[in-house]
Formats: sequence, structure tokens, C-alpha cells
Amino acid sequence: MTEAPAAPRTLLREYFTARSLGLLALFLVLAGIFAGLMQWQISRAVEAGTVVDRPTETVVPLSRVATPGRQQTDASVGQSVRATGRLLPQDVFIAGDRLNRGQRGWWVVGHAVLDDPAGAQLVVGLGWAPTREAAEAAATTARAQPATDRELVGRYVDSDGAEPTVSGDPDALVGVSSARLVNLWTAGGDGPVYEGLMTLREPTAGLSAIYSPRPGEEVELNLLNLLYAVEWAVFAVFALYVWYRLVRDRWEAAQQADDEDAEAGAEPVRT
Repeated sequence: MTEAPAAPRTLLREYFTARSLGLLALFLVLAGIFAGLMQWQISRAVEAGTVVDRPTETVVPLSRVATPGRQQTDASVGQSVRATGRLLPQDVFIAGDRLNRGQRGWWVVGHAVLDDPAGAQLVVGLGWAPTREAAEAAATTARAQPATDRELVGRYVDSDGAEPTVSGDPDALVGVSSARLVNLWTAGGDGPVYEGLMTLREPTAGLSAIYSPRPGEEVELNLLNLLYAVEWAVFAVFALYVWYRLVRDRWEAAQQADDEDAEAGAEPVRT
């Protein structure tokens, strides 16, 4: 009675042999070491990170941190600033859908022409109101005030994008954009315009202060440690790939040897 030939060993079965599983355990330990080193490098990057502490609560001249007619910089956003100039009563507008400490309402925004740089123009957030009626009443009061020189103190913040109104009054403001407002102003000349806007620390009568919180602290990570962490992650993945290739190469060599033996056994015997 002849013995049935052994079933061919597939690649999947090869990965589950005792030898392959032993190698896997070894390479998993190696990959775990690499992963631990990766985590250590990441923690080192965080620990060695430097906190960028900007003195945003120190009031400085607006002209020191921003330049009219130029793009706003990260260093200027959120800075407490002061400037001297005239609020022009002709150019007071209201803007809707403005959040203030989680409550929706309206902003009243004005147009200031500054003394330094001379003729520079700035959007000024005069204050916030919970209803349109309150905002309109405050805007009417602001329009009745004379255009006298005064000191403006507040926080310099980002301007909204210039998105046109899609329905209703084409001049109605759904955002506070310096690029949009400059086309609505009727006074003030043609001086350069600051890209950002100032929210007043002391709001106009009848309004609440616009909530402009201090910007959060920035942390600069150690990029060299992060690079090392990426390298250790690559090593961990490569360790598992080496195990995969070793098992596959051994299986392919065995398959080739079996094929050669089969071919040798099939050769006819010459007499």
C-alpha cells in the first residue's frame, strides 16, 4: 500500500510554522524596542519644546506690530494695541450673526483715519449688541458724534473674508471684512488700509465689549527629535517586513527544491 503524498505547504501555512512564529516573536520584540524609542523621542520633543510667550496684553502702538496695506502677520494677531485718530461718523455699519461669548448678535463697526501713519485707515469694532434694534440704535448714536481725534485702545484681530451678500440688501454685512468695508466707506481719503481690525476695549455707548480673548500659547516642538521619532517608526515597520521576507524567501527556496526533485524523478531511465 503506497503512502499518500504530503500536501504541498502553502505560503500561509509557512507563516504559522513553529520556526516562523519564533522568528516573529523575536522581530516583535525588536519592533517593540523601536516603538519605545520612537515614543521616547516624541516625549523629548515635547519636553524640549519652547513656549512662545507673546506679550499680547501689553498695549503697544499699532504701527509697531502691523503695517497698513500689507498682509497681517501672526505676531500681530491678538496683540493689544493703541492708536490715535478720528472715527468718521459717515461710515458706521452693523454686521449680523456675530458670536459674543456663545451668544449670537450684532457688531457695530466704524472707520478710523489714524495719525500714525498719517492717513492710514482702520476698521474698528465699536461693540456688540444682542439684537439688531439695539445695534441700529447704537449706530445712530455713533453717527451723530463729531469726528474728533481720540485714542483708540483694543485688540488687533483677524478680518473676515470678503464674502458678498447673496440675498437682501447688497450692502448688508454678514461679516466684518476690511476688504469689503473699504468699498463702502464714503469718507477718509485713499490712505492705506490695515488688513486686520481693532476691537475696542471700551465699547461705544449702548454696546457691550466685543469678546476678543487672549490668543493661546504656541509651542515650538524640537524638530530634530521628531525626525528621530519618524526614523524609529520606520525601523519598527522594517523589522516586521524583514520577518515577512525571510519566511517568504525560505518558502520559495523550498518550493524550488521540491520542483527540482520532481523534475529529477520524472527523468526516464536510460538502458
